[in-house]
Amino acid sequence: MTQPPGAPTADRRQAFRRHWTWWLMMAVLLLVAGIRFRLLTIPLERDEGEYAYAGQLMLQGIPPYELAYNMKFPGVYAAYALILAGFGQTPGGIHLGVLVMTTLTALMLFWLGKKMLDETTGMVAASAYAFLAASPSMLGLAGHATHFAAFFVTAGLCALWRARQTGGWLAASVSGLLFGTAILMKQHAAIIAAWAGISFAATCLGKTEWPMGRRLPAVLVYALGMFLPLGGCGLLLWHAGVFGKFWFWTVAYASQYASVTPLASACNRFYNVLPLITSTTLLLWLLATAGAVRLWLDERLRSTRLWLAGFSVASALTVIPGFYFRSHYFLLTLPAAALLAGVAVSGIIRTQEKAGQPKARNLFMMVYALFLAATVFVNSHIWFAVNPGQAARELYGRDPFPEAQAIADFIRTHSADTAQVAVIGSEPEIYFLAHRHSATGYIYTYALVENQPFARMMQDEMVRQIESNAPQFIVYTAGALSWGSKPNPNTKILEWWKAYQTNYAPVAPADIFGPTNAFNDTSTKAIGTSNPTYFNAPAIFQRKSGAANLVNQGDQTQ
Repeated sequence: MTQPPGAPTADRRQAFRRHWTWWLMMAVLLLVAGIRFRLLTIPLERDEGEYAYAGQLMLQGIPPYELAYNMKFPGVYAAYALILAGFGQTPGGIHLGVLVMTTLTALMLFWLGKKMLDETTGMVAASAYAFLAASPSMLGLAGHATHFAAFFVTAGLCALWRARQTGGWLAASVSGLLFGTAILMKQHAAIIAAWAGISFAATCLGKTEWPMGRRLPAVLVYALGMFLPLGGCGLLLWHAGVFGKFWFWTVAYASQYASVTPLASACNRFYNVLPLITSTTLLLWLLATAGAVRLWLDERLRSTRLWLAGFSVASALTVIPGFYFRSHYFLLTLPAAALLAGVAVSGIIRTQEKAGQPKARNLFMMVYALFLAATVFVNSHIWFAVNPGQAARELYGRDPFPEAQAIADFIRTHSADTAQVAVIGSEPEIYFLAHRHSATGYIYTYALVENQPFARMMQDEMVRQIESNAPQFIVYTAGALSWGSKPNPNTKILEWWKAYQTNYAPVAPADIFGPTNAFNDTSTKAIGTSNPTYFNAPAIFQRKSGAANLVNQGDQTQ
């Protein structure tokens, strides 16, 4: 039987209408991938520099906490090492890895939303997450530990969904492993992992139709899977001989760090950051808020509303430890926010369809598309207009991230591969970009001037390490951006540097940037001077030939 003319075209139109949520999701993911790809070479910021340097050291066979100290668990270091091995040891390689990871996270949210409700929920969750995770107001274009934690949390949720449906040991153990890995990426993910374990145990105990021999082992293998990455990490660090440093930095010091911020200022900090993180993606956050309400009204969510509500609350709690409320901490809340946005759109469409409006789906999907278009418009300056260097300047202000690459290039050009470098300040990205080892394990100086009991010991140790290793180059960064607010009056390390820098000669700016300023910004003009006039300008010093340490170790520790 022959088809009438135009039938194939009609079939294609019908197929498009049936699957256009897929097309919209893919268009959004491709758009965000294009944005991230355009800004691949955006200069590394401090956290990225730390992770990249630690990952670089791991690729050289040097374990975490041996040459680089920090209070974060080493999972993100291992993740960066994999990205560097796969995509190259460059800012572009790092950001390409982040692009792949965030896209995979969005696709997992599509699968999860589809399983929870329908394709509309999944499409909205995936597209909302892609935009939110690239939000300039949450510094989402950088490769933060919270991006990696969100990836493993989302993967753990997918496995947990399977385990809740079947009670299978394999899905339960995989879910536990993934949540345990999320904790290695960012300690704050432990709150979500604990919620997942409790909710899964409650689900298993409530499944009276399952035999006890199926319920209890599933809970146990989840718990075993969750603790296995942590235990395995501890054993590897013990075997590498750095477990003591790991324990000091991630437990002893981290507990002090978490108590530095007074409780009285917590509310002010939160209220100050909340308008900031929502400023460029407000409509999507409003959808998530509507989803939190709709969650209790949609009869399709009768069996899962407590589960999703618990996940949302646990995700929100991850920003609280320490009361710092930094904008990129909120990246870990995005999987929950994206799913809630999907619940809102799907629920509204469902209500209108039940009220006898069959075209409500297309209408409200068009409204959602307008929300996405408005989000693109608000972020268009960073996403489409400025170049990567300008984007870093606008996102991070006077932080010397664009300059770090030029500084690192100069150091690498004028030193041997075995040369050591010290940064007196908090710019670990310089070590990674220069491909040089640090002369001190203190790649940040924030901890040294905090009001905490280890501060003086840390200052003394950093001084001893620098004097002992006598690095060929020292980069000194002044200003609060690289030192923090300095509530601790004990800043003896700064007094030590005033005397010790006589062993070094300042490097002229022209030696680094050439006859023209590569960044067309006054921030580079003070580079190479001993007293930078720019608030956070790095000053570069090269060790004098035959210089002797003019401050001995005994004097400086008095």
